[in-house]
Amino acid sequence: MSAPRPVPPAEPVFVAYFVVQAIVGIGLWVALATSSTVRSWFELRPDTHAVMDAFVFADVAVVVVGSLLSAWGLRTGARWTVAVVAFTAGGITYPTLYLVGWVSFTGAGALCLAIMVPPSTLTCWIAYQTYAADRRAG
Repeated sequence: MSAPRPVPPAEPVFVAYFVVQAIVGIGLWVALATSSTVRSWFELRPDTHAVMDAFVFADVAVVVVGSLLSAWGLRTGARWTVAVVAFTAGGITYPTLYLVGWVSFTGAGALCLAIMVPPSTLTCWIAYQTYAADRRAG
């Protein structure tokens, strides 16, 4: 088995997307923590704040940090880029699919789901593009 090869540096728009995704992720959690009005728009169970709060650590660790690492890897062409971008895509897709179930079963959280679908789709698309570029370089 050969050592992983560097990934060609990615489109600057992919790098920018991941940086913006990280910033928006931080901004969203700050807004949820500091504004009861914003929180009321997104709360999955208004009587139990812990339901929404349970997402914060995974979201920051996987989506925010993963997005920043993805941007760095894409910018530098690091060997680990495909794996990190794929991890980030999976990390943002899982809560999106969870919200599909939540909205289907409870009828609540449609705004959360609507906000998660575009970044999940775009992140998965970039993950595929990154993988395809790696295969072509190969």
